[in-house]
Amino acid sequence: MKRRDREKGNIRLVNDTIYLDPNGGVLSHITCWRPRSGDPDPEHPGEKHVTMNYRPTDAGDPCPCGSGKRFGSCCQPLPYWRPVCPNPGMQGYSLIRLQSARFTNILRDEVYACLQDNKRLYCTEDTPHRVFWAYWGDPAIDVRHGRLCFGDFELQENHTLLITALSDARMEALLEVVRPLKLGTPQIQVEPVQYVEKPGRKAPTRKRRRKS
Repeated sequence: MKRRDREKGNIRLVNDTIYLDPNGGVLSHITCWRPRSGDPDPEHPGEKHVTMNYRPTDAGDPCPCGSGKRFGSCCQPLPYWRPVCPNPGMQGYSLIRLQSARFTNILRDEVYACLQDNKRLYCTEDTPHRVFWAYWGDPAIDVRHGRLCFGDFELQENHTLLITALSDARMEALLEVVRPLKLGTPQIQVEPVQYVEKPGRKAPTRKRRRKS
């Protein structure tokens, strides 16, 4: 990757990773809500927009996966990328582990009132059969493609609440929203971690020691 590209920070991927430096950064998943053409209220985006970005990272930097290790001794030497996503409030990054929490036999009206009044949530759909909120956080964070979304709440007509998040850190933040309702223990489902193979993998370069 060229130096001027590294200085830009995040680089949006189109469909191909072949031109990326396999050892110079990580893939970062970004989800935003943004206005649609003809939206009556531009302040409230109307569609979800998902991008995968390349986040340049130096070997000595903390690894974006959240392990606490240096990038050079964690994700950099792997033959594949482990995509990450930003934590709520942009407090670091975490490995992507798509997961859901399902609460059943809930008091629908009570849950609806709680979520509808929460300033960290934005209701994107409200019908008798389904109510859907996006978690923006407080304060909401605007980026180039729209307003960052860190997870979803779906209130279903069968007295079920489904919470969906891309990482452990995000799920913890979303569960905190409904904790005062004391809904009980949810059914947790976690999808396997998805890896992205690196193109033409090269071994990380090391500086040669000068002979004394």
